[in-house]
Amino acid sequence: MTVKRTQKESNSYLSKLKGKGWDFDNAFGWQCYDLTNQYFNYLTGGRLYGLYAKDIHTDNKAILEKYGTIYKNTPNFLPQKGDIFIMNGRYGQGAGHTGVVWSANLNTYVGLEQNWYGGGRYKTEVAQLVTHSYDNPLYFWRPDYKKSTSVVSKAKTAVKKTTTKKATNKKKILIASGHGYNDVGAVGNGTNERDFIRKYIAPNIQKYLRQAGHTVDLYGGRKQDQNLYTDTAYGERIGNYKDYGMYWVNKQKYDVIVELHLDAAGASASGGHVIISNQWPADKIDKDINNCLKATVGTIRGIDPRNDLLNANVSGRLNINYRLVEMGFITNKKDMDYLKKNYDKFSKELAGAINGKPIGGTSAGSKKVPQTKWNWKGRFTPNTAIKVRTSPSLNGKIVSNNVLKFTKVKTIKFNFIVKKDGYWWISYTSKGKTYYSAVCKITDKKEKIKNEKYWGKLKWNW
Repeated sequence: MTVKRTQKESNSYLSKLKGKGWDFDNAFGWQCYDLTNQYFNYLTGGRLYGLYAKDIHTDNKAILEKYGTIYKNTPNFLPQKGDIFIMNGRYGQGAGHTGVVWSANLNTYVGLEQNWYGGGRYKTEVAQLVTHSYDNPLYFWRPDYKKSTSVVSKAKTAVKKTTTKKATNKKKILIASGHGYNDVGAVGNGTNERDFIRKYIAPNIQKYLRQAGHTVDLYGGRKQDQNLYTDTAYGERIGNYKDYGMYWVNKQKYDVIVELHLDAAGASASGGHVIISNQWPADKIDKDINNCLKATVGTIRGIDPRNDLLNANVSGRLNINYRLVEMGFITNKKDMDYLKKNYDKFSKELAGAINGKPIGGTSAGSKKVPQTKWNWKGRFTPNTAIKVRTSPSLNGKIVSNNVLKFTKVKTIKFNFIVKKDGYWWISYTSKGKTYYSAVCKITDKKEKIKNEKYWGKLKWNW
């Protein structure tokens, strides 16, 4: 069976994908799989399923063979523009990588893809061209294109009313109270961690998130009579990776998982913090919760990527949108006085942070953070030698001249502007890699880049 598009239509569509970010499943930002699914949906009207990009050709074997042919790469195989490529588990921290072939020769191929440099979850890395060598095992899927578009079908397309499915921000959310069963957790200031969270915090967060239209469950049901950590550990101990703890959670297809805890230490330790897996960068929910903590109970540290906590490790391995929130210290009188007196308000604030915007009032988590990046594009021609770095910072690694030569006669097409370390930086791509260079020192009191004196000629593409 052929796909719904001709090869010419498909290649034209790739140009429309380029330069934009795509979040096909509305989860975890602009992942590589999202771009491939966006393209596949355009070709067939369907979608691809599976957890890892490296397994696309096996997880979706039937539907791929229905609409095209799967090829295993060989020294003589030449990909074509429009082929989907499927890279192995040496990429993507074990998950693999995928995209669509833009061009190819027998030595390298150029892919249209996103999240190659890790900016997908932050939604800072749009679909772009990246050059790859052939690293086997490597697979390609080639569509069986529709042969031609008839005059009649063109006419129907021209008069057909375009309908756009309204995007929904409603999510399926799980709130897990820490500890449980016979484990009461930390104890201090007249209460224990297990009971305080289950009575005062988790049910109220559920209430406010439901008001915002989300589907919200409490781990262990209404009684919250389970322990997420203990259940995960039990599943691992008996070798059952589907029915217990985080493995069971993964099967339920929750969009967001938040595990709530209270910290314990010396009486002077105060403030909360957010813990995530070190396998993935912090997303908007993590950052909004962190801002909520700052504005309420305070924070003892920033967002904390960890590789030594069971549930965080499993979430990183299975790509589950999970974080553990320490809401303050149960051993600190100030923290607990605040939470006891303001538990309903605090729960509403935290729910607003998970929701991404206020729920019937101001949410601490939705407060705007000063912008440090602007999606302004243009061209810059320097009038002096400027260092090229791999990140927009004075601590960024300096790129040697034989990698990218940036001289007064070189005009750079930049993608966006960043403010960092007292300088304005431009970001640009060369040979599939992203680089940064300062274009001026910040001297304007209002820090408006239009008022600065550049180290060259800067032209905007508004």
